[in-house]
Amino acid sequence: MKILAIDTSASAIGIGIYDGAYHSKITTPDPKSHNKNLLAEIDAFCRELGTSVRDMDYFGVVVGPGSFTGIRIGVATVNAFAMATKKKVVEMTSLEVPAGDGEIMTLLDCKHNNYYVGLFHADSVQYGCMKKEETEAVDLPKIYLEGTYPEKMLRLAVKKIEREETVNRAKPFYIKNSSAETGE
Repeated sequence: MKILAIDTSASAIGIGIYDGAYHSKITTPDPKSHNKNLLAEIDAFCRELGTSVRDMDYFGVVVGPGSFTGIRIGVATVNAFAMATKKKVVEMTSLEVPAGDGEIMTLLDCKHNNYYVGLFHADSVQYGCMKKEETEAVDLPKIYLEGTYPEKMLRLAVKKIEREETVNRAKPFYIKNSSAETGE
């Protein structure tokens, strides 16, 4: 099984390729260049590993929350790859990628003293947006997210494929409207 997974929800691009081994790459942070650099970065990484997009059996993508534009770039790219190769897609949230197993709270700073949160309990998850003070009242171990986690993304993609949690087309996952939509 071969998987190409990408995360464009953060300032850096995370790329992972699974081919029996886990290979990961994080690009130089510059969220304003994802649209210019993503395809070249994927191509270079594939060549480095002696593979290509056509060789993949599945594609994975972080669908949000995070950079509004970054999410759209990643989702559109993976959907194009999946459509061209007739392969399935694994959707992942940026909040679940580093969560692992067990009860935990993941937090992603979404500015203005707010956090996107993932509350993970056994086999359930709740997503939302909370003020910093509200997050402090939650009695769970916390992981504050920074950047991208391509190897953890690949490990989660493998688990989801084994559980047959795939789709034909990824959809962006937004917890709240973009700053442009809310005027913030």
